[in-house]
Amino acid sequence: MASHRLKRTMRGALAASAVLAAVGMTSAPAIADPNLPDNASDAAKQVRELSHQAEAVTEEYKKAEDDHAAKKAELDRSTAEADQAEQVANQARAEEERFRGQVDQLTTASYQGARLNKLSALLVSESPNDFLDRASALDVLAKDNNDAIKQLSAAVHQAEDATKRAQDARNRAAQAEADAARIQGEIGKKKADMDAQVAKVKERYAELSSEDQDSLTGGGETDYQSPGGSGSAAEAVTAALSKQGSSYVYGAKGPSTFDCSGLMQWAYKQAGVSIGGSTKSQVTEGKKISASQLQPGDLIFYYSPVSHVSMYVGNGKAVHAPTEGDVVKVADYDSIADVSSMRRIVG
Repeated sequence: MASHRLKRTMRGALAASAVLAAVGMTSAPAIADPNLPDNASDAAKQVRELSHQAEAVTEEYKKAEDDHAAKKAELDRSTAEADQAEQVANQARAEEERFRGQVDQLTTASYQGARLNKLSALLVSESPNDFLDRASALDVLAKDNNDAIKQLSAAVHQAEDATKRAQDARNRAAQAEADAARIQGEIGKKKADMDAQVAKVKERYAELSSEDQDSLTGGGETDYQSPGGSGSAAEAVTAALSKQGSSYVYGAKGPSTFDCSGLMQWAYKQAGVSIGGSTKSQVTEGKKISASQLQPGDLIFYYSPVSHVSMYVGNGKAVHAPTEGDVVKVADYDSIADVSSMRRIVG
């Protein structure tokens, strides 16, 4: 009878997984409905796969949150740039009007006879000193007229350029606002997908025996000592290791419960470094490195597409938040899953 009940519950889990994939969660592929296992150990393996799918769905949801936050920040930046450019344009237009008035005055003066040449100045001068004074005045008038024209031209160009920059910034702000609204709509669906998948994992996990629940947590240790050191990377390692034993919760970002990417974000935040809140954002941070270059604080990503992350702590080990029913722990980094990328966040 227990075997039949297990078959029915696992068939429900697999069917739910297939439905989730059918509605578009390409990063969390469905498992085909194979012949169901007759023993609990095989059932535990399938729960592990469901957990991986739930993690992938969660990371999709968190990436949407990251994207939405980025678009909101872009909207704020573009709006501020537009306001600043508009102020510059207004100031330039005021300067344009002022210099235009000077040019008009000088032009009027020229038509009224102020535009004398040095020959006529010589003819009407009563003495050499009088000629020098008149010639000097003519030079000053010509220079003032030339300077005013140059300043007017510069003000016109500055006003035109600032107006164009303001319009460009307004256009970027409008696009960012539209993108943010679109992503906000996507977040709701991704959150619903995540909640449904996580609920299914929790349900199936609760039906496993204690022995099989223990088998899902695997090895690792929860009393690994920080290697110490200075700098942001070392501080992030110390912060992450301080959370050994904290429970894994899908989507959690601390300070008492974590998922994999939430732990990385929280640890680096303690070191004064801001990184994304999802593996899909974090895998683009910093610079790519190889296994031979690993240093404490480097992030190690797993699966393709990426859906899990750990932090290297030295001696071939990494700290991570593994999965449902487990806690933050340290394990050999290459025993966690298939490595797909390594990134150095700072240094």
